[in-house]
Amino acid sequence: MSWRENKLTRFKSRESKQGRIKFLAIFFIVFSAVIVIKLFYLQVFRGSFYEALAIGQHELYKKLFPERGSIYVVEKNGDKQTLFPLVTNRDMHMLYAVPKSIEKPREVAEKLFELFGLSINIDIEAVEAELFADITDELDPVMASEIKQVRLAKWHEEQKEKEITRLEALLNKPGDPYEPIRHKLTDEQMAAINSWEINGLAFKNETWRFYPEKGMGGHIFGFLGFSDDSRVGKYGLEGYFDKELTGTFGEIRSEKDGLGNLIAIGSSSLKEKVDGYSLALTIDRAIQYKTCAALTQAVEYFKAESGSVIVMNPKTGAIIAMCGAPDFNPDEYNQVEDIEVYNNPAIFKAYEPGSIFKVITMSIALDENKVTPNTTYVDEGGVQIGPYNIKNYNDLVYGRQTMTEVLEKSINTGTIFAMRQVTPKVFTQYVKDFGFGKKTGITLDKESFGDISNLDRPGEIFAATASFGQGITVTPIQMITAVSALANGGKLMKPYIVSQIIKDDGKIETFQPQEVKQVISSKTASTISGMMVSVIEAGHSKGAKIDGYRIAGKTGTAQIASKFGRGYSDDVNTSFISYGPFNDPVYAMIVRIDKPQWGKTGEAVAVPVSTDIAKFILQYYNVPYDNK
Repeated sequence: MSWRENKLTRFKSRESKQGRIKFLAIFFIVFSAVIVIKLFYLQVFRGSFYEALAIGQHELYKKLFPERGSIYVVEKNGDKQTLFPLVTNRDMHMLYAVPKSIEKPREVAEKLFELFGLSINIDIEAVEAELFADITDELDPVMASEIKQVRLAKWHEEQKEKEITRLEALLNKPGDPYEPIRHKLTDEQMAAINSWEINGLAFKNETWRFYPEKGMGGHIFGFLGFSDDSRVGKYGLEGYFDKELTGTFGEIRSEKDGLGNLIAIGSSSLKEKVDGYSLALTIDRAIQYKTCAALTQAVEYFKAESGSVIVMNPKTGAIIAMCGAPDFNPDEYNQVEDIEVYNNPAIFKAYEPGSIFKVITMSIALDENKVTPNTTYVDEGGVQIGPYNIKNYNDLVYGRQTMTEVLEKSINTGTIFAMRQVTPKVFTQYVKDFGFGKKTGITLDKESFGDISNLDRPGEIFAATASFGQGITVTPIQMITAVSALANGGKLMKPYIVSQIIKDDGKIETFQPQEVKQVISSKTASTISGMMVSVIEAGHSKGAKIDGYRIAGKTGTAQIASKFGRGYSDDVNTSFISYGPFNDPVYAMIVRIDKPQWGKTGEAVAVPVSTDIAKFILQYYNVPYDNK
């Protein structure tokens, strides 16, 4: 090979090496750029996703689990409005043990008992009644007191030993790596336990639903309970608005390898959570508290089975107060003796309304121009319809009476007379127009329909008994909604308890009053209202008088249908409906007390509760006198 050829070969070889070097350099530059771009993409654009994977379980929970919305009342202070929480969330702690690390289970159990006490609520009155059942008044008082003290002290020691033994059993499980001990610990309790410096006790953060206002009506709120392994809202607002309050859960999706591990460079996605919406209520906190306290006191005083009160703004349909008794504490919903207590009696418990329904019947006859307040008829003590002889309360006979006197004296035959003037068919249609037999649409879980199906059956007897509130069932929310139309110029309003939905982005959806129907004329509404004022001024409901104000109202005492066949038992439901003042009503109210053990009339049982609450409302609203 000539030197020229050799030189050319060496040149080509050197050129080839330089080409490979350039190629490799370009490859590594491109490869590095790809890595940098990928890292930039992962860290900047996908940073939140991998941050969610990298952080601990608690932070991941916060990333994916939305915060449940709160429930507020709106409080006014001059021109300012503030939201006061009735239902919110509270960060608390769960104590758990690692039993295999616990050295002295008995000592630890004793310390925990000293901090917590008993793990369940004890009805001490029931305990004492059982312990002291054999101690009579014949025993020397000093000796009786000593015996009681000894027995009670012994009972406390027995309960203490049972609880310590229970805790010791949880802590004394060699090899057990995890044993839950107690939920809902406060920061102070956690700090106290940490100060003991005991190996094997640890904490986990938890978020719990918190109901800070006691005695405000658990039926309105409902509670956050469990369905399988999920926590869901049940009953009341928590149940009805569960989806809105819950929000939207976040979600992580990513490709996995054969071992189930996430592939960092695989396709992935992070869907952020959306916190739940909050609710603002129409409830007035002060009136609600007063109403619930008055109802609870009355149910206890008359030893009644249950009761309910609704206070409504008749012009808008807004619920000002709603209470049921017996009530329950949503914070301790699982400690009730009977789950029936979860049902809100104001919207769920249908009953025969009795004589309060007479104002509905009379308003129908007035609206059809078939009677006036001064129209008369002759009462003979009973009305024969086919094989049925319908009589007045206590078999009384009144003789000639006006329609106003029919309401004042609560005469059954008088309302049958009024119904007959319009015919059963027209009467039935009005009853439906007033909203009976269907849900009002109030945004609370578990509302019931009531039952007016008898009115669709052939025969006058069904309309006759319904005219004075028997043979049909209604709910308190239906009844107060209908009566509010009498106070509102004949306009039937849809009841509502939520005034605002506050979304997670701060936007507010406001609920406005909604008119359902002009069910009677404004003239009829004014006339029936005047007749109802006369019921209080001159009739059966004189106990409802409030100095300086004209109040419209009507009592009801309804026998309860027998469980053992046809007819009625000796038990009664007592009711009172009212609104005031007459010239410009600011409230409408229904009070219902079920199965009082004494009193047993609307006048004796329901009226005092209503009057107590009404006086508070009129003073609270600073309503000027209309009859002074």
